[in-house]
Order: sequence, then C-alpha cells, then structure tokens
Amino acid sequence: MQFNFYEIKQSSLFQKTLKKFFGEKDYEVVVRPACFFIRLKSEDAGFIKRVIVFPPHGFTGDKIGLLNPHPEARKERIKILGKINPTKKGFRPLVEEIKFDFSLTRSIPTKETSAYAKFSKKYCKTQVKSWKNWFYVVKETGWGNFHSLINISNEWVVALLQKELTDQKKINIKPYLEKLPQTKASKLRAALHKIEHTGDKIFDDVNFVSELLKFPSKILVPILLQMLNVQETGKHENCTSFALLLKIAKKNKSLVLKEVKRAIELKSAPYYYLDDLENKLSKS
Repeated sequence: MQFNFYEIKQSSLFQKTLKKFFGEKDYEVVVRPACFFIRLKSEDAGFIKRVIVFPPHGFTGDKIGLLNPHPEARKERIKILGKINPTKKGFRPLVEEIKFDFSLTRSIPTKETSAYAKFSKKYCKTQVKSWKNWFYVVKETGWGNFHSLINISNEWVVALLQKELTDQKKINIKPYLEKLPQTKASKLRAALHKIEHTGDKIFDDVNFVSELLKFPSKILVPILLQMLNVQETGKHENCTSFALLLKIAKKNKSLVLKEVKRAIELKSAPYYYLDDLENKLSKS
C-alpha cells in the first residue's frame, strides 16, 4: 500500500517521534524536491536538530546525482530510525538501504551555474547505511562538506539530524538600503525577506526574480554577498543568493568579481561561497 506524507506526518508514531525529539516547541515542514525536513521554527544559532522524512527512493539533494554544500556545518550526524508505516506502532528495520554519497574534502569542482557539485568517483565516495546507529555526514576536516542521502528502499523512511554550526557573521545591509529612495528600499527589503524565508523556491517565480534584478547592481551585489551569511534552514537560502550573484555576473561580471574580492579581503561572508564565486568568475 502506498502512503503520502500527510498520512505519515499525522500517524501516532511520527507525532510521538517529533515530541520526543523537539519537545513541545513549534515546528515547520520544509518541502524539498525529493524529501521533507521538519525543523523548529526558532532554531539555535550554534546547534540544530531536524527530522528528515524520505519518500520511497527519495533523496536530500536537489537531484539524484547532485551533492549539496554544507559550509555552515562544523559537524553533522544522522541517525536512521527506520521504515515507517502510519498504521503500525513502531519503526521497521532498515538494513543497507540508505546510500550516503559524500566528498572527501571541501575543495571539489562545482557546477558552473551553482554552488552544487556532481557526484564524481575522483572526489567522492559512497557508503550504504542501516538503521539505529548515529553516523557523521560532515566532519571538521571538510569531509562530507558536499553530501546527499538517498533512500534506495520502496518505503517511507525517517531519520534524525543533529548539526553543530560554524560561527555566523552578522548581516548588515542597512548602509546599502540607505542609498535608495525610501520606497525602493522598502521594496528591496521585502524581496530580501522573501529570499530569506523562501529560499530557492523563489526561482519558481520568474517575475519576482526579474523584478529583483532590476535594482542597481552596485547596491544589490554587496547586499547579496551579505546574505550569504543567512542562517540555513533547509531551504538553501545561501545558495539562492549565490545563484542570484551568478545571474548578475552574466551582465556585470567585473562588478561582481570586484565585490567578491573585496568581501574575501574583509572576510565578510563564508569563504567557501566567496572562493567558489571568485573561481567561477575568474575562469569565465
């Protein structure tokens, strides 16, 4: 019998799992292309917990062979609880049915148009995981900085995630907004708020992206570089700003590259994103 996410989420087993892991705190569901993340609405700045729900053959990456970067994580580990059937009282065993694809270091080639990387046997490895035991997916050495988890079973699977974050830099966009007329500043502030709370789903709204890119590049570029510091919530907010910067660079590469180099000197954003941007823009 096939189930849907709503049936899984409403089951007594899943609700008990959430309560045990999150307590009585409010949570929200983040929908990704092939999985679901459940996160607290108010997460800690240094340590976070999430629940991952995989549909049959679901995965955490944007695409099956794509590895997402996790430069925000100092350490990250996963525990697979098992297969879930909303009509049953307990999780069922899962043996070697979660594939873990991961990079060996922080420095591997990324796609030209994004901060993501394709799985490559030269830079990455695969492990097959089972239920019950915690295992690391990111280590401080940079191992696992790019990774994806893939459910190769025909059933729904639930896993727990714990992540220790690197130090977050404060975002300060006020000096740039003050250069705009008040009406335009308010409009841009609202757009940035949408990016921060929607993440890469903004690209589904072609008109929104088009209107955003009409703002002066000399103001938008340094703001988007600041937005690389936003706290990741599972919606790929950082990679969204990264992708927008690449879009601007198609028309004004020299400005974007100049601002990226300046940000590197000032250490005003995560080095991973800045370094990748500089490499992409210098080679193109």
